[in-house]
Amino acid sequence: MKRYFIRALKSVVLFFILAMLLFAVSFVLGNSSSNPITFMDLLQGSDLSSLVIFGVVFGVVYPLFGYVKRKVYTNHPLDEEKQEVIRLFAEVRFELQSDNDKKLIFRHKNPVARFMRLCEDRIEIDYSDNPVLLSGLRRDIDRLASRIQKLITSDNKL
Repeated sequence: MKRYFIRALKSVVLFFILAMLLFAVSFVLGNSSSNPITFMDLLQGSDLSSLVIFGVVFGVVYPLFGYVKRKVYTNHPLDEEKQEVIRLFAEVRFELQSDNDKKLIFRHKNPVARFMRLCEDRIEIDYSDNPVLLSGLRRDIDRLASRIQKLITSDNKL
């Protein structure tokens, strides 16, 4: 629950930073010498209360849908393919941060990608039981869960 509140707060802050950048860009591009406008005039002409409500709702709702847990079913323990999974994550620019108690934790290597994901780029793989449980950002988990499933099934066919 604590993680949810941190993610929600980060989402709200990111939304307002992006909104302010959008206002700044529109001010710079829309301001002309024939029709001068101040930044405060631009803000007062906008519906800020709706923007604030939308930003808070966005920040509260996004972590509910943006972060997931996925199950990957295996026929055998993932211990046998652990090195292959680590190699698979390295191909998509994730590095192993820790491997404790049958839990692998990966972080993205690229600092820009980490920033764009609000430093919530951590992917956890719990392989202590079947099914293997992956948790993290939805777009990464969906892509990597299918790749892990293909890795496991391709090993079974050999």
